[in-house]
Amino acid sequence: MAHGETARFGWGLAVACCWIATAAALAGCASGAASRAPDPPIRIEAVRLTAAGHYIDLRYRVTDPARANEMLGPGVRPVLVNEANGAVMAVPMTAKLGPLRQTQAKQKTDHLYFVMFVNSGAVVPGSTVTAQLGDIRIAHLTVQ
Repeated sequence: MAHGETARFGWGLAVACCWIATAAALAGCASGAASRAPDPPIRIEAVRLTAAGHYIDLRYRVTDPARANEMLGPGVRPVLVNEANGAVMAVPMTAKLGPLRQTQAKQKTDHLYFVMFVNSGAVVPGSTVTAQLGDIRIAHLTVQ
């Protein structure tokens, strides 16, 4: 190879390596973004039996109030699913109090909120449940 051909070969090799590295980096970014879902706007603090086991008390803390307000507004009908038997448990509605859950127009950062569910699914301490709160689905919660 002549000196000019060596220079062109080296330049072409450098361009090819840069193109491959860029393509690999972009593919890594795309696959990472697609595989990772955003963190939920709430953090579950506790899931406990209460009222002699007739109700399940779910406590959550808001971490992103803007998204929490969108996903957990007054029109949302939360449910709890017993993972062992598939039983779906709803929030009870009372004549004087309405649904046994906190629904506010604006949820606040770092505030603790509750949702009560009727224990119609034979949930006992140690059971695992899935909380479906609007668009938020949080699985494998252990009942205390």
